[in-house]
Amino acid sequence: MKTYNEQSFGEYIEMLRRERGKSLRETAKAIEVSPQFYSEVEKGHRSAFTAERLEKLRAFFALPDEQADIMYNKAAESRKTSDVTVPQDFSDYIVQRDYAMSALRVAKELDANEEDWQRFVDDLRKRKE
Repeated sequence: MKTYNEQSFGEYIEMLRRERGKSLRETAKAIEVSPQFYSEVEKGHRSAFTAERLEKLRAFFALPDEQADIMYNKAAESRKTSDVTVPQDFSDYIVQRDYAMSALRVAKELDANEEDWQRFVDDLRKRKE
């Protein structure tokens, strides 16, 4: 059996679904996709779900923060293709550093604005000089 780190996004959500005793059909219905589409994502034939569907999946599975973070990270890793809207060099940096994804997630949750980010950048530069 693969560890969490070795699992793909699809393998991870399949494991979560099975652990919770949910069928593929009921899970697909809960996040408003077809069972075929959901199955293709689990099998790795399609990219990870949209942010909105990931939120629905989190709620449906009642994921604690740690498991949700793993799911979001694996979704990001699975999108290392041309459908990434973030420049690839940033995407690689973020995906390879869990702490960077965690920091961005906190900034999103707190609705960090330009001033917040500028203070962060200024502080980081001061500490690194």
